[in-house]
Amino acid sequence: MKKPVSSEKDPKVLLRQAEKAAASGEVEKSLGLFESSIRGYLRERKPFKALAAAKVAKTSLGKHPRVHALLIRLFRSLDLKGDLQKELEESCTTLKKDEVPIFKGLTGEEFIELLEIVHLVDVGKGRSLFRQHDTGEDIYLVLDGTLGVYRNGELMSVLLPGDVFGELGFFLQASRSATVRALGKSRLARIPAQDLRPLCRRFAGLRESLEALYHERILIKAGEELRHNPLADPKHDSLTTIRFSRGQVINFDGPADFTIVKHGIVEIDLDEKGVKTKRFLRPGHVVERFFGPARANTDVELIRARIDLLGRETDEG
Repeated sequence: MKKPVSSEKDPKVLLRQAEKAAASGEVEKSLGLFESSIRGYLRERKPFKALAAAKVAKTSLGKHPRVHALLIRLFRSLDLKGDLQKELEESCTTLKKDEVPIFKGLTGEEFIELLEIVHLVDVGKGRSLFRQHDTGEDIYLVLDGTLGVYRNGELMSVLLPGDVFGELGFFLQASRSATVRALGKSRLARIPAQDLRPLCRRFAGLRESLEALYHERILIKAGEELRHNPLADPKHDSLTTIRFSRGQVINFDGPADFTIVKHGIVEIDLDEKGVKTKRFLRPGHVVERFFGPARANTDVELIRARIDLLGRETDEG
């Protein structure tokens, strides 16, 4: 005798619950229920019912990245090539794939896996997404609207659709360096750090794109911090990236105007009024000049910069 399906696991019941949650504005709960319903139909070997459930999810939740991913995988498994191509194109438009440098080089499978971890965030005009010194490592993409970036109360820049931000928190694993506030009603894609890191380890293209963005932003941040010795043009000033293995001695008394810790931890010995102490410099720390013992506490990557204050490019060494 066939064992009856529990109503809690019945895909039809889950589908009704998902629609109800969507109608109440409970997006995350609704997505979880839709996904459970689809998995239930697939376990029962009813792929077209699973596809129908995914289409209901799209009707209920709109062009959500995770719904796109569900439909893409189902269309591909059913060899529905026309529908698959249309859904892929829609998903690329939703997440602005061709406009965002960190997404451009992704393969089809890499992009689908990225869609599966994205959350949508709506921010009302005048509301802050996060504040300076808040903890947070997630990366964001502006889909619609505009947001202001404020540091110490001063407007530093304006974010527009297609802009990516939050990468400093992702790489530095430190508090937010600025407040981000919506200048108008805005919609963002949030990419959770805990889900993105495994993808970066698996997909070299995504990792390299994020690394390039981080390199650019950390130079800008250093320039903002060193207003008396600014990074006028990071693309043309004399910049050198140097790597040190754990335990290796690091000299800071060379010709560089300043050094930025990009990755890893640098250990320095200080002698303050006869008292010897240690300091640990983490990613994002800027060292202008230091004459004393220093070593790589972990594997370390540094950016050394020599800036011509008159605006002329100079040679390193």
